[in-house]
Amino acid sequence: MRKLLLISSLMLCSGFALGQPASAPQALPVREITGQVRLGGRPAPAGVVVSLRVVFNRDLIEADQEESVRTSTDVSGKFVFHHLENLGNGGKDMFAVSTIYQGFMAGQQLVDLSENLRSDVVLDLQRISNTLAAPRAARDSAAVIAPATDGEPAPRRRPRSPQAQAAVDRAQELLFRKHDPDASIAEFKKAVKLDPWYGPGYVLMGLAYTQMRRWDSAQLAFEEAIKVEPSNAQAFLGLGSSLNEQHDYPAAQKALEESLKLKPESAEAHYELARALCSLGKWQAAQPHAQQAIAINPDYAGPHALMGNIYVQAEDAEGALNEFRAYLRLAPEGDLAPQAKEMVQQLEKVLVEDAGKDR
Repeated sequence: MRKLLLISSLMLCSGFALGQPASAPQALPVREITGQVRLGGRPAPAGVVVSLRVVFNRDLIEADQEESVRTSTDVSGKFVFHHLENLGNGGKDMFAVSTIYQGFMAGQQLVDLSENLRSDVVLDLQRISNTLAAPRAARDSAAVIAPATDGEPAPRRRPRSPQAQAAVDRAQELLFRKHDPDASIAEFKKAVKLDPWYGPGYVLMGLAYTQMRRWDSAQLAFEEAIKVEPSNAQAFLGLGSSLNEQHDYPAAQKALEESLKLKPESAEAHYELARALCSLGKWQAAQPHAQQAIAINPDYAGPHALMGNIYVQAEDAEGALNEFRAYLRLAPEGDLAPQAKEMVQQLEKVLVEDAGKDR
């Protein structure tokens, strides 16, 4: 199996891309839910988290849901949940699909698969007005940007002045609806200049820099958010991710470990920490975090590629082959698809040669 060490250089720990929803082992008839998140009638950007829960009692929807899985939207706001037959002890019929987004009402839709194996849904979120209407939805939407932790006071969700709020509104319009992160940054800067203690403004600015792949500027924005809100898990996650992209893996590890202390169920933080650890050569330490990322979000492509690398280091060709194949099922056009395809070819060749030697 030493050949695996020779081909491992084809893949890197950094730069794994978030993929499309996953496939699972087939036993029952395949059931899936496809859909799109829309914001005020327009497709949502990539990366919006969509949750799915099994509903066990139609009359107690809020109280009787469990087995949550998550996926993320693509650049057209679309998402897929595959192989729902594997949820709910062999597959239930009723599911709740939901999402929340900064500045918009939370959305949820029930899906009944008792008669059809597939269903398509649209979650069209409406913008929250500036009145006191729908306070719970507003709090829930804001939590996406800066989640509060148990025992900690919730971060302030709105700027102190109307002028700062107006700048934030303009910035979010540019970033999320017009997909113009460059223009949004000027407005975010106005907002935090008017209200330097508004933590979500720095986080949003960091997200804008991230979309532009300006990792050093993103790092500075997330660091400012942490100064203002030391319990902001999203800020630590953004900081760790931007440090990973700049190859400062020891600092990334520290930031991401802090993020997981604040929000241990974050698939993204587990994945980014695994990236940092494997880049430091700590493959064994990286493995449980990559596995946890997959367990939390089976539709997350990047951790499968990372697990493929870990199996290569362990000289487990079959395990590595399965993980790279999983990545390609999830993200056939992903950033790492060419490398993953080459790895699959190489690993298949190794397994064939090993099988011939055993005869």
